[in-house]
Amino acid sequence: MKAFIYKTNQYLLERFPTVWNTRLIWMLLTAFLLHLLFFIIGFFTLSNPKILQEPFIDYIFFENGTVFLSSIISLLLIVIWLIFMFKNNAFKNFYPTSQSKLFGQFLCYLLIIFSCTTFNLSYEYGMKTYIATSYHDDQINKEIEIANDVNMFLSESVSNYTIDKRRFPKPFYELYCEDREKFIDYEKPYINFLDESFQFYTLTTKEVPINNNRAISLESDSIYDNFVFSKTKGATEVYYFKDSVVDYTSFLKSAKPSYYNMSSTFYVSKNDTLDDDFHLFSYNNYQSYDYDNYYNRPEFSIRHQLRNQRNYELLKRNNRLEIKTLIEAFLRFSNHYKIEHNLSAEQWLEMVYHPEDDFEVKHFIRDNPKDDYDYVSPVSLEQTETQKFYEDHLSDFHYDNDALESVFRNIEYVKSSNPFMESIHFSMWFTFILAIIIFMFRITGLKPLLFSIITVGLLTLFVILMTVLLFYAVRGSDNEAIYFMSYFGFFLGSLILAIPIFFIDKVKKLIVAICVNISIFGFALYVFLILAIISMHQNDACDMDIYLHKQSLNCPTILGSLEENWSFVLFAIALIFIFLYSKVIKKWKSLPEG
Repeated sequence: MKAFIYKTNQYLLERFPTVWNTRLIWMLLTAFLLHLLFFIIGFFTLSNPKILQEPFIDYIFFENGTVFLSSIISLLLIVIWLIFMFKNNAFKNFYPTSQSKLFGQFLCYLLIIFSCTTFNLSYEYGMKTYIATSYHDDQINKEIEIANDVNMFLSESVSNYTIDKRRFPKPFYELYCEDREKFIDYEKPYINFLDESFQFYTLTTKEVPINNNRAISLESDSIYDNFVFSKTKGATEVYYFKDSVVDYTSFLKSAKPSYYNMSSTFYVSKNDTLDDDFHLFSYNNYQSYDYDNYYNRPEFSIRHQLRNQRNYELLKRNNRLEIKTLIEAFLRFSNHYKIEHNLSAEQWLEMVYHPEDDFEVKHFIRDNPKDDYDYVSPVSLEQTETQKFYEDHLSDFHYDNDALESVFRNIEYVKSSNPFMESIHFSMWFTFILAIIIFMFRITGLKPLLFSIITVGLLTLFVILMTVLLFYAVRGSDNEAIYFMSYFGFFLGSLILAIPIFFIDKVKKLIVAICVNISIFGFALYVFLILAIISMHQNDACDMDIYLHKQSLNCPTILGSLEENWSFVLFAIALIFIFLYSKVIKKWKSLPEG
């Protein structure tokens, strides 16, 4: 092994001195083996389905301590690498070098640091591979479908089964059910369940082109009193209003909680393609436009109607075996995911299967296990009849539906995630900054590097103080202060860039070294500052157009054109700048001391 390493080093030294000097081959090989190790660790991280019940599995790398292991290994690798690399500094000892060799040395730093600090990527791709091979799309989609069907029988609250949630069959999806006491006209037909009242209304609509203010048309028409909710359909806003009260006796016998009324969906898959009219709003304030009464009305969505229809059809088939088969399949994969519950298919079926009573909800299931000290609270004056009904019908059975929802969400998240793109910006710039610091130390030494850090701190403090003084002296606006800071920073950046290029032989070598360090470190920020100044002027010009023309305009800016993709552009610009700036670095090194 020693002979192989020696021969390899000799070969690299004779033919690729930069690769030999930076220990690129050995560092990449070591990093590859460690990446393989982290991939294996990530692959087996989710082998226990219980872990899938965690609310945010995307943070598992940080929560289970793997991040500390990764950080320690990265730190050790970089320290050991630097120790071996600093044994020989060709640039410092005036060995022949070239622009391409300097830039190649910097690229080697980038590759080594990136490979030694991104073990999280291999870990996350290991998890992604395990999920992809263990939970196929067809299997998960089928389980989600079963869970949405069985969700009807997870009776955990009264409100999900009251008559106002009914959306099928006709006329339920054509009517609006008012369930708030202050909006019910008790002189017209209404129906009660305990202390709750329900009243059905027909609906009328008004279509309005979408504009900047959703409520302008309503305000001008002064028809807030009967406004219920609105739906966005393309470029049109459809407003729905209560029209007239409907006599419920022709289509409804009872307002008791029933499985027929259940219309909510347990889990909506990322693969779901239903156009759901998600943006549903209600301003039902009756007397005035009151933001406190602004709330969402999801039961008017297409999804709720289709789910209620599917539930209705299942119950209407009245097939005991079909329902039992669904429950058994649901409990089967629930047990696989280790969801906490104490249900059996037969017991659950007995609780919910009551076709003779129109599938009334007679038992409620807890979402957490019953505590040993749990007891039925005595009737109090503050307890409503509905709350008492719930407690009287609450069983000792429980099912943790939040855990199952987390399982589905985590599986779909891992499947659809792209670890590389999600962390590339941070990894890319962290690698660049660390590589630049090492590169600056290699070419200018420790003293200019420390002076460069101090200079940047002092200049930053100076710009801030000047901005504050100007702001209070002329009592300007925040916008003027930002402009001053930006242009003053641009002036200082231009001066620092110009000194090594145009005045390299007229300024002390140490000062030039400081300017060289700041230039190669901050050129990307300098370009970003220029783009930010241009964008500020574009925004101001656009705001002026809006003010003059009194209309909404789209305000495109140069930064907004590429958004986060500017990160890649600035990174490429920084690399090109370092390659071109290597000539200046070589020229600086040839200057006499003092």
